Amino acid sequence: MTDEHDLVRPRATPARRPRRPSFVQAKTASAAYPIDDLAPYLEPPWTKEDTDTPDRSAIYTHPEGHHIGLRLQPGDLIIQTWITAGPDLPPLPVGTAEEKAEAQAANDARLQPGRTWHRTIPTRHAKDLTTAVSSLLRDQLIPALTKKPRFARTVSYATKAQPNAQDEAPGTKKGRSTAKYPPSAKTDTAPKNKETEE
Repeated sequence: MTDEHDLVRPRATPARRPRRPSFVQAKTASAAYPIDDLAPYLEPPWTKEDTDTPDRSAIYTHPEGHHIGLRLQPGDLIIQTWITAGPDLPPLPVGTAEEKAEAQAANDARLQPGRTWHRTIPTRHAKDLTTAVSSLLRDQLIPALTKKPRFARTVSYATKAQPNAQDEAPGTKKGRSTAKYPPSAKTDTAPKNKETEE
């Protein structure tokens, strides 16, 4: 076989990488809703700690080991919040059996040590995010330490259907006629007394 007919392995042609459309381009690091500006001030003994990403996260600590956290999820559509109970429960008092039972019941209702309770805030539906975050922390997360809710209340943001002008008036039931018919004439089938006839 001559040099002209040597089998030469063809070079692999690099595949052309398709360009990503504009709507999936990487976003900038700056958050649309800086958490450091939304995080409220909590009264002592809660203390706000510094984080490496203050625009996307915030942490509060308590002397008893409790923690509260806020994190802006990727896409800037949801703010995730949580509270984690400390490592210890309040000690049971030295008293009567009834006092110990009440204290034990109170401890059972608490968020147990090391457990976490989560709530989220959709950013696109909240008119005032600062007020929404502060209200959630004070009215839901912190009270969950002493009495953990049995379920999370869901909020629907679906638009309510507006009544049509052609709809029936309020108080009426659809599919039933509201016309009032006159009472049917009663027929007296009993025989008349001849003595009272004129």
